[in-house]
Amino acid sequence: MIALEALAQDALTEIFNIGVGIAADALYQMVGEHVPLSVPVIELTSQHEAKKHYLDREPRQLCAIRQTYEGEFDTDAILMFAQESSLDLVRMMAGNDLPEEELAEMAQDAMAELGNIILNAVISNLASSLKMSLEGTLPVVGVISSDTVFISHAGEQAAGQEAAPVLALTIDFELTAKRVRGYLVFLLDEPSTSKLIERLGHYINGTTA
Repeated sequence: MIALEALAQDALTEIFNIGVGIAADALYQMVGEHVPLSVPVIELTSQHEAKKHYLDREPRQLCAIRQTYEGEFDTDAILMFAQESSLDLVRMMAGNDLPEEELAEMAQDAMAELGNIILNAVISNLASSLKMSLEGTLPVVGVISSDTVFISHAGEQAAGQEAAPVLALTIDFELTAKRVRGYLVFLLDEPSTSKLIERLGHYINGTTA
């Protein structure tokens, strides 16, 4: 398993924190309300350990927004919230005056838009900072359980993927005296992880690839 050294961990935290700040500004432009987002807690771990983490902390159903990015490294990015928290986020985006049934009807589109804002802000800043080219698909929204976070679109988890790398972020959203915890994971393979760490080395040293 590839590990992050302290300098690489700090550099990723800095890069992702800037991306989260860009996302917060974009949310403010959309909803007219400041949505403070915490500095992300970052961990490079395995699918096995990440699954255990989510089962321990989030046994509930999760609303997941998923996008695939390809380029100098490939990753599936999955932004997740506890399902009951997703309506709080939809209400933030749509306004507090909408009745519950209308909120439910627009939930999928609103969560796709939210995921698109956050994922693209984070990924775009990562790609810009590390001078990498990445292209993303449109977001796909679904409800999943913690033990199926890493199941593929085909409905299967490839053999041996339990040890595959996962870059996991935890971000807190402050919504009018209510805290919503979001989880952002990047599913990687060993070559993509090596490329990411190589680019981080160039970023830390101020050199180009």
